[in-house]
Amino acid sequence: MLPGRLLDDRFELAEVAGSGGMGTVYRALDRASGEVVAVKLLRRLDARAEARFLREAAALSRLSHPHIVRYVTHGVAPTGEPYLAMEWLSGESLADRLSRQELRVDEGVALTRKVADALGAAHGRGIVHRDIKPSNLFLVDGALDGVKLLDFGIALLADATSRLTGTSAVVGTLGYMAPEQARGDREALDGRADVFSLGCVLFECLTGQRAFRGQHLSVVWKLLLEDSPRARELRPEVPEALDALLARMLAKDPSERPEDGAAVVRCLDALGALEGSGATSALPPPAAISMRERRLASVVAVRSAQPSFSATTESLDAHAPPPGTLAAVRRAALTLGAQVVELGDGIVAAVAAGAGSATDQAALAARCALQIRATLPGAAVALVTARGEPMGGSPFGEALDRAAALLDAAAAPARADGRREGVLVDAATRALLDARFEVVAEGGLARLEAEREIGEGARWLLGAPSPYVGRERELQQLLELVDDSFTERRSAAALVTAAAGMGKSRLRREAVEALRQRHPGVALSVARGDALGGGAALALLAGALRSALGIAPGEAPGAQRARLAQALGSLLAGEEGRPAAAFLGELLGLAPPDEAPAALEAARRDPARMAEEIQRAYVDYARAVTGARPMLVVLEDLHGGDASSVGILDRALRELGDRPYAVLAFARPEVHALFPQLWAERGLSELRLRELPARAAEQLVRSALGASLAPEEVAALVQRAAGNAFCLEELVRAAAEGRRAPPEAALGLVEARIAALGPEARRLLRAASVFGEVCWAGGVRALLGAPAQGPSERAAWAELLDREILERRPGSRFPGEEELAFRNALLREAAYAMLTDRDRELGHKLAGAWLVEAGEQDQEVLAEHLARSRETGPRSPGRSLGWSDGRGRGVA
Repeated sequence: MLPGRLLDDRFELAEVAGSGGMGTVYRALDRASGEVVAVKLLRRLDARAEARFLREAAALSRLSHPHIVRYVTHGVAPTGEPYLAMEWLSGESLADRLSRQELRVDEGVALTRKVADALGAAHGRGIVHRDIKPSNLFLVDGALDGVKLLDFGIALLADATSRLTGTSAVVGTLGYMAPEQARGDREALDGRADVFSLGCVLFECLTGQRAFRGQHLSVVWKLLLEDSPRARELRPEVPEALDALLARMLAKDPSERPEDGAAVVRCLDALGALEGSGATSALPPPAAISMRERRLASVVAVRSAQPSFSATTESLDAHAPPPGTLAAVRRAALTLGAQVVELGDGIVAAVAAGAGSATDQAALAARCALQIRATLPGAAVALVTARGEPMGGSPFGEALDRAAALLDAAAAPARADGRREGVLVDAATRALLDARFEVVAEGGLARLEAEREIGEGARWLLGAPSPYVGRERELQQLLELVDDSFTERRSAAALVTAAAGMGKSRLRREAVEALRQRHPGVALSVARGDALGGGAALALLAGALRSALGIAPGEAPGAQRARLAQALGSLLAGEEGRPAAAFLGELLGLAPPDEAPAALEAARRDPARMAEEIQRAYVDYARAVTGARPMLVVLEDLHGGDASSVGILDRALRELGDRPYAVLAFARPEVHALFPQLWAERGLSELRLRELPARAAEQLVRSALGASLAPEEVAALVQRAAGNAFCLEELVRAAAEGRRAPPEAALGLVEARIAALGPEARRLLRAASVFGEVCWAGGVRALLGAPAQGPSERAAWAELLDREILERRPGSRFPGEEELAFRNALLREAAYAMLTDRDRELGHKLAGAWLVEAGEQDQEVLAEHLARSRETGPRSPGRSLGWSDGRGRGVA
């Protein structure tokens, strides 16, 4: 409808005052009263929008309050468009005011009281607003005491006969809605939901910050799980009584909040007068960094319902996930040990942190995501890795935001059969997943398609297979050991140990490929220990047998039995082969196709006999194989293997001592704790992979980045990687993309080493990282808030030195201060990344003050600490940032 037209023979439309997704607001003259009014004309004529529009009209028609926009009338235009006429308001929204300045404490309280009084009137009529936020609070003529409550479009009316949204719908504005509202719990919604939202507004008035900040998924996470913030921590002059009331308004449990707007008015009146900013003593600043730490988390997010989140209005109006989605995620998350939470907008997330090394955690999360994908083929599934605080604070907002972005990217139409392909993964997760996970690039996105039992092929680096460098000697040792076993016809075993990322898997692939070429007829079986699944009995040996028989994952039992029968038919004929086939079938979990042999039936009643028969069957099988050709068993991740399989292989090595039978195992160092004296009586040869030699590391860098790279840049990359091949590749990727920050995947790998330390040692290490690669015991103590070294600190220093994470330096820049250094730069960067934002800011503040006292002369060093102490967190009034030793030295 155009300006100048007459609406319903009453309202003369003037200029357009504003427009939005649902309609247009006109300034108009009401001929019936002669006053200027605002007329909202609905543009969208779908049933949902019209119901929402009429809901607002119905709510306003019942309310008359000086701080609620006044209703004039509503109706339907001759053209069929619904309209709502309200009083005309001039001024600005509270959101506009807060974008320029925060309010004084007394101003914020006075405004909140007026809005609470308006809400009390609405609540008394059975109306819950459900969308209290600064943009819906209008300051008439810019005056705080003229505040008016707007927009009852999603209000909940107690006597409504029809529902605007379904019972599981989530409506409101993220960052202001109550937890029960974010969960879509319509039955729990009453005036206390508005009280929570009003608390969010008051918090923002007092502190200048939102109570719940972040992208939309992380905001929901904070609403549901995180402790609500305290205003006095950001603005110390907020009176304690007001801070306590605000905490009640922001309580997660509705029963702990004031019951409605009228109750808030009574609580505010009970506080008495709050003049000016409120004169109270400030909270004492924290004197030491905390025990909290940021850890890498893997998040699997699932969306079964279509989203309807508006990034421009931050409004959320979507259905909660179907019950089947939540159940499927909970089942899959059992293996992940993850926390499962409904986040609204149809999303369910499983969040895991601290599940072993970063690579193990990513692999476990990938397996969980693939299981969900198989159970819910029509859902969008995303897997991301990012940092958060397991102990509280801002748990995993970054990871959730990344997951939300990927889920939005996955909102493309599904296939014709309703299925969606793969699991979307972010760059950090993709880097952490090893070759057994099939990840394909598609249109700028990475999709996880499947997990193989064993990964083949080299990792790719900048579009090409990563070169094999620095492990030629170890490769030759393995080849010679197997060659000797095969030519001299004697069993042999070798164990390769190294930490994650050092190159075990690549060495395994190179060795297998070379041995295939040297011994074309070799009977090869390759299996992987399941460090993620806990090493079920005989799982490792069963995997090796499946590999030898050519059984593919998921192959039908009948096909598996046929392969087993075919293999044994040429090796163990007649009566000798029948029991072996039965017990090897038992090893593979295959029921016999016909009546079970008597020996198998008897063994099923006697676990000890069953174990003995399976051992004998495998050794008989291996003996028959090695009578015709050499046999090679390759075991990856033996630290995830099971004792039963290890014991049977030990017996095979013993009984096949005069056969060409070789076992190559690859594991992390903890394998010795799991399997003490591993094959010690079988002449086991152990190779411990050391750091990648510097020359080999330089060769890898130059092959990927080109010969034009300056020598000092190459040396810097090599030094940071500290001999870890995986970390070096990730650093090369970052350098190629121009990223200066250390890659999250590389830090995650190093973080596992730090996570193995005790909590006090980790805290000490985080404090040490604030100083850089070199620290001083006295300086670290200052960050810990310890005036003198106690027993726990001494034990923590000893642990860090014994684990070769820190090392003492012979001299010290500051006389009388013990000087220590990180063993490599990546260790320091990983420890520093584990600091919370608050601890990082405080740590630099305390470190700068200590350095000034210690006599630091380098102004650039002090300035860097000063700058970083200001990087995060609000600056409290009167808070000093700068240091002086009292003799004029320092920075300010």
